[in-house]
Amino acid sequence: MMKSTEQYLSQPLIDSARAVLSSRSNPRWLIGGSASGKSTIARALGARTGIAVYDMDEAVFGRFRFDPVRHPATTAWFTAANPLAWMLSLPWAAFDALYRANNAEMLDLLADDLAGRPDAPLLIDGGITHPSVLTQVIPAGRIVCLETDDARRRHEWATAPGRAGMKAEILALPDGAALWERFLEYDRQMTATLGRESRAYGIQILRWDESHTVEQISEQVLYLLN
Repeated sequence: MMKSTEQYLSQPLIDSARAVLSSRSNPRWLIGGSASGKSTIARALGARTGIAVYDMDEAVFGRFRFDPVRHPATTAWFTAANPLAWMLSLPWAAFDALYRANNAEMLDLLADDLAGRPDAPLLIDGGITHPSVLTQVIPAGRIVCLETDDARRRHEWATAPGRAGMKAEILALPDGAALWERFLEYDRQMTATLGRESRAYGIQILRWDESHTVEQISEQVLYLLN
């Protein structure tokens, strides 16, 4: 029987990741909910400064290799018969707990990936839903959380070409329309968790909207992370 998702969070993984990442002077992290502009701003900063950008989504879905024993949350998620349907079948508390545990596992995998690399300037893009986990590994002053309003988030999920694949996949599931609404609600709650925990743990918040340019936000992020 699959154990409860609440049992997945591993403090030893957090401690192990801290031992590697806290000793490095250069990582900076950009977090935020969907449609907050993380990747856009990270790419703009990389182009402007020459700092390498580490895309957590690319690493998670591309390079990282999970150990079923060491990374049970991610293994349960990725090896489900239909990972997306399984995630959306979970009640919110279990969904949230699984993501929290996944954050610890991602930090462990990141630490392993960076362990042999030089301590060069690095901007890490996304991959975190629970700042309470991240701030156990690197100082809050090295993190910026981007925020935008809920209407912008929902509009992007409804219209952005880059989001169309996931929307289509969810709508194709049995009772897809209801699951799409559940997905949007869970996404809203994850975004709220990011903001709430960022404030509670001393992470710098940068809120922006259509009145700001990418250049303006990039400049502010650069200032906050220096």
